[in-house]
Amino acid sequence: MAVKPIPDTLLRYARHGSAEFNARMHAWLTGLAAEVRGALGENLTALVLGGGYGRGEGGVLCVAGEERPYNDLDFLLVVRRKGGIPTAALEAIRHKYERLIGIQVDFSRPLTVEEIRQWRPTLMWSDLLHGHSVLDGPADILTANAPAMPSDRLPPIEATRLLLNRGAGLLWSLRVVRECESAPDEDFVRRNYFKCALSLGDALLIVYGRFATPYTGRDQLLAGLLAEFQPAISFDLPELYSGALAFKFRPGQPVLQPDEPDLKRLATQWGEVWLHIERRRACRPWPTMADYVRANDLREPEQNILRHWPRNLVRNRQSGVWSVRYPRERLYRELPALLGLCASDRSRWSADSERFLAIWKRVN
Repeated sequence: MAVKPIPDTLLRYARHGSAEFNARMHAWLTGLAAEVRGALGENLTALVLGGGYGRGEGGVLCVAGEERPYNDLDFLLVVRRKGGIPTAALEAIRHKYERLIGIQVDFSRPLTVEEIRQWRPTLMWSDLLHGHSVLDGPADILTANAPAMPSDRLPPIEATRLLLNRGAGLLWSLRVVRECESAPDEDFVRRNYFKCALSLGDALLIVYGRFATPYTGRDQLLAGLLAEFQPAISFDLPELYSGALAFKFRPGQPVLQPDEPDLKRLATQWGEVWLHIERRRACRPWPTMADYVRANDLREPEQNILRHWPRNLVRNRQSGVWSVRYPRERLYRELPALLGLCASDRSRWSADSERFLAIWKRVN
């Protein structure tokens, strides 16, 4: 399909999509924003579109010659008052546009401008700050209020958190291909495979201070990093990363339908990158993954200070555990074993992986 150039006057939601695709997205999103304004009235300060479409890098899936959106739509709600939010009305809007557009629509919990001013430098907030579209409200609602958080200066723990989340998606996919549970949707395994592959390069870029929010050009950043620092990675990461980027922009292009051997191979590659960034982040020369798993160090000390103990205790009790440690601390040590990267009780894999994912979903 020939792609027509996108007029400069049209907001780009997917630079790999045609002008017609972007115009259609604009019409949908303009209608959604008007309905959100109608539901919240003067309490709505701004409606911000984040994610791939907010950055202008959303995925475009071609089906029978028709361009369709692929990624979720992620909206940040900025409000004057957090009380009295019309939840039912927002749910109705969400369901209406999910049916209309054919993808998932997610509204954030409402935030005030004061809360935006207190954002911590995380990958999530940095990506939103450096790549978004304001559909209703002041165009500078984020840039004028959020603290500066350069994407190339993110704390190294953000690389670890990213790999934990993408490794959890890989584990979930293994449960699907092993028929421990059904896939949430038909493209679940393939999508999580490529998201995990992409995270391997992104985690290295973060921990070496080379990360940038736009996906376009990240492959060159990764190539430069690998040439300069030459981390001990045994597989062709640039090729894997390029394939993941191709899926990000055009999810219909890669023909790979990952099976269990593909997922296990990616888990091994995940483990190489995981151990490398953790050695660099923590300045600990763990010889093997088994040594890392046995280490009882705190990965996130700020989540384990005294004033957080009551919160941590409550969250752990939800899983039947007595501990004042942040629940994610267990996940950092358990995931490598569940992915088959060190010794574990294979007879309990189904139950242990199910419990792991239940905890991860609560703290993610």
